[in-house]
Amino acid sequence: MLDTIADLAREKSSDKRRELLGKVADLFFDGAEHHTQQEALIFRDIVMKMLDEVDLDGRAEFSQRAAPRADLPADVARQLAQDEVEVAGPMLQHSPVLTDDDFVEFSQKLSPAHLISIAQRDCLSGTVTDALIENGTREVWHKVTQNQGAEITETGFTKLVDNAADDAILQASLCSRPDIPASVAEHLLPLLPEEGKRRLAWLFEHAAEEAEALVGQAQEAMVKEKLAGKRGRIETKILIKDVKAGAMDFSAALDHLIEGDRTQDIILALSAIAEIEEAAVSNAFYQIKDEAIAILCKSTDVTEETYARLIGLRCDKLHLPQSMVERSVDRYKVIDLGSSQRAMRFVQMRKSLAKALA
Repeated sequence: MLDTIADLAREKSSDKRRELLGKVADLFFDGAEHHTQQEALIFRDIVMKMLDEVDLDGRAEFSQRAAPRADLPADVARQLAQDEVEVAGPMLQHSPVLTDDDFVEFSQKLSPAHLISIAQRDCLSGTVTDALIENGTREVWHKVTQNQGAEITETGFTKLVDNAADDAILQASLCSRPDIPASVAEHLLPLLPEEGKRRLAWLFEHAAEEAEALVGQAQEAMVKEKLAGKRGRIETKILIKDVKAGAMDFSAALDHLIEGDRTQDIILALSAIAEIEEAAVSNAFYQIKDEAIAILCKSTDVTEETYARLIGLRCDKLHLPQSMVERSVDRYKVIDLGSSQRAMRFVQMRKSLAKALA
């Protein structure tokens, strides 16, 4: 891999830089767990140099693909996160590489649009929300307050309430927070319309135990959500077992997972049936180009109808236009089953070889 990346890095043609960046990413992300530290450093250096030479669309495409990757070098993640918002958005919202310290720093120097992307992360610590509230605009405050996965400190709540007088959206969002402290809610109370006043007055002035129960219910809901995820994983493994035993059609199994919007379980199922690693399937699913996911699905004999549903879900996840679905299905129709299966056998063989040499 090291020699191949070095050769690609010598390519100077400006019209091929975007394609070249994709090839470098292919080489790194496919089997990244086997790369040496030196290879990871070389990948970082090459990508950071190439990002300065690739156009906005090319950088956005790379960011969309790289954002979910835990093996992305931190320097690359930080550079992408500070790019134009079209590039930075996916990284700020989804990257597991970026830290609280990064987000605090970004909140002090990036645009409100960038901060909105941070505010929509699945989980945010109180340290980060304090920074977003301190440095953000009203729209940022709305997103933070509406994000039930965001921890808001008492300091953060206090500042939000101090600015909620003429902001109906912020008032409504604050009323939906089961974690708002009673002392802060007392200051919010006079700002609310009658219905909101009655709710908070009853909740915090006359039913302290009920307020505690509300917080407990929120915590219980989080536990239930985690358990539901585990149960879904178990169900998917049962579906996979049935497919391998010939008791269920694979396309029917995928349809069930697609209908439930269960992306991670779809990736697990494709990984198991195609016999390649989940990371490789995830990479194929989340990259902008559809060639890899098309070959993967064709090799497992997924029907055109199921493939269309899968691409529709994929477009939703990647914020791509639904008009891409029809074009992708048209390309899928002409892919040869035998050729796609040979391609997947090559991937499996390469994986086995990598393990044998490790």
